[in-house]
Amino acid sequence: MEANIGKKGPMASSSTHRAPPSPMVLLLGGAKGDTRRYRLFHAWEQFHLAGIPARLADITEAHLPRLIPEGGLLILHRVVFDSWVEKLLAQAAAQDCLAVVDIDDLLFDPSAFRWIDSPDFQVSARARLYQEDMRRHRLTLEACQAVIASTEYLADCVRPMKRAVWVLRNAFSMEMLTLSASAADKKSKTPGRVVIGYASGTPTHDRDFALLQPILCEILAKYPQVELWLLGPVHRGTGWGRSSSRVRQFKRVDWRELPGWLARFDINLAPLQADNPFAQSKSEIKYVEAGLVRTPTIASVTSAFEFAIRPGENGYLARDGRDWLAFLCALIENPDLRVAVGERAYQDVLVRYHPATRAIERATALNEIAQSISGRAYWEGHQKRLVFDETLIFTTSVAMERRPTYLERGLYTLRHRGPCTLLVQIWILIRRLLAIFFPFKAAH
Repeated sequence: MEANIGKKGPMASSSTHRAPPSPMVLLLGGAKGDTRRYRLFHAWEQFHLAGIPARLADITEAHLPRLIPEGGLLILHRVVFDSWVEKLLAQAAAQDCLAVVDIDDLLFDPSAFRWIDSPDFQVSARARLYQEDMRRHRLTLEACQAVIASTEYLADCVRPMKRAVWVLRNAFSMEMLTLSASAADKKSKTPGRVVIGYASGTPTHDRDFALLQPILCEILAKYPQVELWLLGPVHRGTGWGRSSSRVRQFKRVDWRELPGWLARFDINLAPLQADNPFAQSKSEIKYVEAGLVRTPTIASVTSAFEFAIRPGENGYLARDGRDWLAFLCALIENPDLRVAVGERAYQDVLVRYHPATRAIERATALNEIAQSISGRAYWEGHQKRLVFDETLIFTTSVAMERRPTYLERGLYTLRHRGPCTLLVQIWILIRRLLAIFFPFKAAH
């Protein structure tokens, strides 16, 4: 598995690289979707920008033993522990290859299962398998020598386990930057209309959105020019009254289309349950994605959003319903304020979340990991800002995202977890397909 590189526009790559240094990094994934894109595909790009040789692979690939880098680094993301993983980790240890687990969710804490708001947990087999996978994720974490976390909250959850942990936050890719710039250039507004938007990538945020529904009902009743756009699998709830026609719901879109939608929002919402550990562990990526198209964000108070947002300057942090109401009213009534906050958010994410910035941070952090475990830094000279040749684009192909196929994943499960687990996975897939005709009940 490898990313495509081609000349397509104003992108970035290093123009002053010497011969690629060693050792090699192997980025090993066990899941598909946005989580893999942010934690592995973007990391691959950052390594490349830092002049560090890296390769992408999936746990289902049979030739993995040949890819373990001698004296290098193995990064595992969402890889559940089984006999195959145990073999790979043993080989990595024998080859003096450091094993690091990358986490972006509380999947390694089985006690947190009760906090997950997923409608398909109504299928008992799905719930049981998920809990088993959480226990296996913990085994993977315990078998690795260090941890990379996407948020400080997750890092704090790991520290009692006596594992060295570093925080490497989610960031946009060069491809996302180009797509967002194009969307922002085409940004058009309907005079007199204000769009409040909420984008949900997974069907696990119904309770997060439900926190805001009473406030949004009040907003729609007070401001007839306001529309609420819900993007993705989120339950809109009931009780909208006469404002119901101004609550518009759209299906989930591919990440390449998301910037165009966010650019049409006047205000971006990022609500999370303050008392929910799973919600607290989420990254600030909703702020980053909206910031790239200059759309201001109002977010719940979590450690990730507190890191990203300077209240009243590049966004807003709402602690309760009164805050949400006050910030929404201020942005609705003041178009110039929306523009100013959106512009400051753009300038902020362009500096702090740029792949060039993160490439340096990643090389520095992994040098620290290597130094703490093996007593030696792996890559020298990457702490200085790199000079970029803005001619290359790093693209993630659709074919690359589709791998592994259902067949490949099924064969892997059959070999390493047995026919019973495979049958459960097949039933879960069938039930999800049937949900089109027989929807799951709303979790809240």
